[in-house]
Amino acid sequence: MNNRQLTIAVFEHRKVDRILWQPRLHHWYEVNKVRGTLPKNYSNKSILEIYDDLEASPRGYHFFNDTIKVIEGGDVKVEVLEDSENVYTKYITPVGSLRQVERKNLYGTNKIRIEYFLKNVDDFSILEYILKRQDYEFDKELYIKMEKLVGDRCEPIVNVRWGSIQKLFIAYMGFKEGIIALWKHRDKVEKLLEAFDENDDRLFSLLKKTPFKIINFTDNIDEGLLSPKLFQKYMLPYYQKRTKELHQVGKYCTSHWDGKVKHLIHFAKETGLDGLECIPPEPQGNISLEELKQNLGEMILVDGIPAVHFLPITSYEEIKNFVNKLVEIFKPNLIAGISDMMPPDGDIERVRKIGEILRECRI
Repeated sequence: MNNRQLTIAVFEHRKVDRILWQPRLHHWYEVNKVRGTLPKNYSNKSILEIYDDLEASPRGYHFFNDTIKVIEGGDVKVEVLEDSENVYTKYITPVGSLRQVERKNLYGTNKIRIEYFLKNVDDFSILEYILKRQDYEFDKELYIKMEKLVGDRCEPIVNVRWGSIQKLFIAYMGFKEGIIALWKHRDKVEKLLEAFDENDDRLFSLLKKTPFKIINFTDNIDEGLLSPKLFQKYMLPYYQKRTKELHQVGKYCTSHWDGKVKHLIHFAKETGLDGLECIPPEPQGNISLEELKQNLGEMILVDGIPAVHFLPITSYEEIKNFVNKLVEIFKPNLIAGISDMMPPDGDIERVRKIGEILRECRI
């Protein structure tokens, strides 16, 4: 059973012959490549060659996300400028303009928003204008190209970027201004969320026609920024609606919950999701493996090994004990990986060692 077959077998709850080891190494690779600190034996290797050497599987969406293209309305212009520190994105429309500024990290491999598109509720109408005119296209040629590139190393997966209130908080307004807007102008916020939903209707209509069997919602769920009350009011109906329509066409759904979730995890079975990705258990997160299993039931856990376990603060014996416990609790409903991702200063040989531990586990 190759990695693609194994992935689908896990989601179909069929018998599997091993636990798939799928650590996310892209951040580690990109940072170390830029700063010239890749291990000598990897200095001239591609990310896929490194995965092959480690006998691990990459996560599909790193290769397939760009197959979904955003098409802006005919009278909406997008300008993107860049300097050594920042990336500036500006939407220009007949009803006004919106600007975002993203600060590059030290190595230029990632960005963080330091100025959001929405400064106040007066900007909502401009964003609604943009969203109502957006559409989506599937790049079949790129899909075929990426499928040939990765081969059977992994199942193709595509990400859906943030839903409902998380889209407001993370992508457009920031948490502080977003929560103030929700408090003072709930009616205007909920009108904007309706525009998000209408825009998503076009996206999901397209996704249902694509060859992807697994859709991953990248919602970055953390109870410090999304209370149980807000989750229940906004995110739960969103998940229920979207998972239902994807299930109707035979697709599986996961979501990226990469923060503290102890007080949200009881909603998991109600979402309609088939699995959760990236939840960091203790000591990195605030939930134990036992609590996770109790609330997930037969849902699939994707990842599960805290990123801190790849740093020198954790001994090899501790890692081995943790991995064996993880497998024992969740098998066969497990795709093992790193929650969230391999730290740039993490020990890459621990990735190899965990693969060896997993191959010794009995399913």
